[in-house]
Amino acid sequence: MYNNGHAKYYQNNQILTVKKSKLILMMYDGAIRFARESINKIRSKDIAGRGAYIRKTQDIILELMNSLDMENGGEIAGNLSRLYLFMNRNLIMANMQGDEKYIEDIIKILTELRDAWGIVVNNSYKNEQVADDRAGYVEKKMAIRC
Repeated sequence: MYNNGHAKYYQNNQILTVKKSKLILMMYDGAIRFARESINKIRSKDIAGRGAYIRKTQDIILELMNSLDMENGGEIAGNLSRLYLFMNRNLIMANMQGDEKYIEDIIKILTELRDAWGIVVNNSYKNEQVADDRAGYVEKKMAIRC
């Protein structure tokens, strides 16, 4: 078993070395995980736990909002910003009322966004692999000619 310090170091190192596109994917995963845990806390009547996990979900959503490029993102960035504000308001309502319905709606939205972003990341990765393969092929050709 790893002690907590080693696990924390690995997690921090992973975050520092990951590409921004993958980091966005990780943030969606974290927001979904925390939102699900907040539902568990609502069901178990753990008010403090509910608040803690809702706050963690809000923190990630606010970070996603801060990562938007409003100058170059056009309509998509604007739409995402409005969605993030909507989710944040629903999290506030869920925390005030202890109603998991608000959070279930957020999980649906986050899951759709995460899945769409996952496709973008995977396609980007495939394009990078093709470019790397082509570069390797060109390097081999050049090495043969030398």
